[in-house]
Amino acid sequence: MIEDAIQWKDELVKVADRLEAKTKQTRWTDRTGVLIERDFIVGTYAMQKLVDSRDVSAELRRRHIPVRRYELTGKPPDPADVADSYDFENGRRSTLSVKKLCHEIMHSFAFTFFCGETADLFDGIYVSSDRDKRRHIYLVLASDFIALCSDVGSEKRPHSGSPG
Repeated sequence: MIEDAIQWKDELVKVADRLEAKTKQTRWTDRTGVLIERDFIVGTYAMQKLVDSRDVSAELRRRHIPVRRYELTGKPPDPADVADSYDFENGRRSTLSVKKLCHEIMHSFAFTFFCGETADLFDGIYVSSDRDKRRHIYLVLASDFIALCSDVGSEKRPHSGSPG
């Protein structure tokens, strides 16, 4: 247990609220992307800290987050332009554990925004860690990440259960 768990959980709720607002924002400035990436990094740092210290229930520690995985097409990835590096036509459904998701984001080689059917709205991120960049990139929907931040942040105290 960490002494400041409540403060980290409070920050996760704030991260969830800020990211939720960004999914509805239609006017972007240069700073918008920085703020979104910052919230993903701070959110994953807080979750990793809480998970490692067992300040999160076993149920949340064992949760898997749905993602889409796109394989590398053979061309070395460029973090500034991943469009030609991965097979975005043939994504596969997959899941990542909370710890793996945190690793992918905190150690991201590529971190790019995903805008779905409404091209002016932020719907998620493409992310690949330095460790996985030569294999695949993941699409993490903003709604799934926001829900995870909210769930971890609003959990009052860990429920008993086996270590996860």
